[in-house]
Amino acid sequence: SPAIARAAPVATGVATLLAGALQFTRWKARQLACCRHCLGGGSQPRDRARAAAAVYAGLRLGLRCSSCCAGLTTVLLATGVMDLRAMAAVTLAITIERLAPTGSPAAHAIGLVFVVAGLAALNSAV
Repeated sequence: SPAIARAAPVATGVATLLAGALQFTRWKARQLACCRHCLGGGSQPRDRARAAAAVYAGLRLGLRCSSCCAGLTTVLLATGVMDLRAMAAVTLAITIERLAPTGSPAAHAIGLVFVVAGLAALNSAV
């Protein structure tokens, strides 16, 4: 459809801009801190109650990490999941913010890159 073809670049620019802006929020910093926090303990659960607690803790941590990556994942959905450049950029961004010694400065730098990319995409779409 021609209308969708005209709207797609604008939607991509807006999604990228919003994902970049999300990187600067306190919510993102809190989610990143929770996601980066490694749950200790290497012991194996010995009974069903411990196994259920381990599954619950794993699900909770997975939900936090998923919400931490939600903004950047939105960029993938807007650009097209099969765009190799977008997949590489988002993978690199998530890896950097997870492996950096402190998450917030890395998240802010990534946010700046995504805001600039979103503004550039909007500028070229208009």
